[in-house]
Amino acid sequence: MALASVYRTEKKIQPIEAQRPTLSKDELESVLDCLIHDRLLSGNVTGRFEKSFAHTFNFKHALGVNSPTSAYHLAFLALGLGPGDLVCASAIAPVGIYDAARYVGAEIKLVDVDRNSFHPSSESVQAIFAASSAAKKVYILDHTFGAPAKIENPGEGVLVIADVTGVVGSDLGPEMFGIINICGLSQYDLITTGNGAMMLSQDSKLHAKVEALRYGGKRSEGAVAYDYRMEDFQAAMGLDQLTNLSVSLARRRKIGMKYLESLTRTNHETYFKTPNMDAYLRFPVIVNKQHDEVVRYFAALQIGITRSVDQPLHHVMGLPRLEYPNAERLFQKSVAIPVYPALSANNVERIAQSLRGLV
Repeated sequence: MALASVYRTEKKIQPIEAQRPTLSKDELESVLDCLIHDRLLSGNVTGRFEKSFAHTFNFKHALGVNSPTSAYHLAFLALGLGPGDLVCASAIAPVGIYDAARYVGAEIKLVDVDRNSFHPSSESVQAIFAASSAAKKVYILDHTFGAPAKIENPGEGVLVIADVTGVVGSDLGPEMFGIINICGLSQYDLITTGNGAMMLSQDSKLHAKVEALRYGGKRSEGAVAYDYRMEDFQAAMGLDQLTNLSVSLARRRKIGMKYLESLTRTNHETYFKTPNMDAYLRFPVIVNKQHDEVVRYFAALQIGITRSVDQPLHHVMGLPRLEYPNAERLFQKSVAIPVYPALSANNVERIAQSLRGLV
């Protein structure tokens, strides 16, 4: 608790939560209005949210669903994936990708992230696809932690699905998007509806396929569809979140830049490399200490942290950890420090000081 004496303006040091959803009074009032008017199911409010989302981020089409896993499932179905097809993803990509691939029977292969990076190299991805004889091939371009990623020519015939959860609202180039783009809307995402996701595309035919697969869309006789709808009260929250995104992103970037400056005076690492584009969905710090020791250090300072990677996919799939050394290092050696917009300036300073004090 040596750092506590620095903060004499506070009578008592208050705990800092590891994560907190970015919610305001406006979101709560919008949800309450939906409940008062019995708008509990998917309807007009969800439609408005979809149109606003598409317009805000310059997509022709947007479709709201009830979870990121549902979004991946519908995307894989719309692309016709099944047994004999291949999905390739980073070893630290969201677990919903793995589950959705299994739903449709496709094979999933993992690629390790590069050393000193949150993302795989183009060469590693190309090697996976070059060695595969799969009929259809899909690469998941995951903008992990809010650090933009790009892939240069993943391979002939390879389709790209981009996970833009961590970078929505950032100024990205066309090489950072896919044929389908999925934006998670879970509790601690840049935009939250409690849970859910938005599927974004420029392809009208592909959008029609996805829409027909979700309840509420037009489907042909005998076709199967899934009750993956986003509810109106969720969409009401999302509409207000969308309005406030630029403010919350600016705040995250300001906090992130403060942490980056602090890290220059330590032996710790992070791999954010594009300050004007990084959105800091999470802020991983790689510390060359045992995880339990790092947890005790921050707990003593009443600063909440989490593992940067909740559960690597190679753990989920039971694959040898030595085959994914860089992803394993991120799991074992990195922690995510608080970076949510509601942090006070004093708390940001406390966290920045804690990084310099961790030796």
